Amino acid sequence: MTHPLQARAIAAGYGKHRVIDGLDVEIAAGKITALVGPNACGKSTLLKSIARLLPLAAGSVLLEGSDIHAMPTREVARRLGILPQSPIAPESITVGDLVWRGRHPHRRFGERRTETDDVLIAEALAATGTAELVDRPVDQLSGGQRQRVWIALALAQDTPTLLLDEPTTYLDIAHQIEVMDLLADLNEKAGKTIVLVSHDLNQAALYASVIVAMRDGRIVRQGTPDEVLDARTVADVFGLDCVVVPHPRTDRPQIFPLGRRHAPQENH
Repeated sequence: MTHPLQARAIAAGYGKHRVIDGLDVEIAAGKITALVGPNACGKSTLLKSIARLLPLAAGSVLLEGSDIHAMPTREVARRLGILPQSPIAPESITVGDLVWRGRHPHRRFGERRTETDDVLIAEALAATGTAELVDRPVDQLSGGQRQRVWIALALAQDTPTLLLDEPTTYLDIAHQIEVMDLLADLNEKAGKTIVLVSHDLNQAALYASVIVAMRDGRIVRQGTPDEVLDARTVADVFGLDCVVVPHPRTDRPQIFPLGRRHAPQENH
């Protein structure tokens, strides 16, 4: 399917406040799509809406051609792996037990853990560098360790599509790149469709095939990094002057902000 996820004229928000209204978007299959934009522009609201974590006030979301709100929860969980912002683990649960929960959509009630489950859990722990934490309580981990464990849970779920809301939050730069490399590997080698919210334009440019730039609940531009991340769009979306240059290894655009202390000075 060309577009495993499609949003049609959706409206959503919190209480009476609509964050997005009449928004359309189609997610390209087998690609990494990054949602970027300033704080409170609607990125997370859009992700939650297409993930069925937030009810729609209007419009519809199609998952592989079917209305996602009419699908059984277990069926959605077999097709969509979701990492929300700041997820909360049950008290005292261990890393191993939490990642095991990623396999629950594939199990009938009371069905025993299988060899396939063990393999996928071990692969998810290894891929995220959390295997040595398997017996540790999640609530005793650092923020960065917890984030990697939650990513492991999403990987163990083994879905064709992954939705991640700021997956590199709390991670130092080395672990940020490890996570982004991991997502790129899953995309290229396993063909997974990945949608992520990102505040890092340069990481988005390096790893995503499609950039969706948002502001004030609407999509300003959508396309490849070269098509979207130019100085004019960055100014329109973020209100920020910048210089955009090609990355020395990939030629993808990289953004260098210009604060008022670094902007060109007028000659007097």
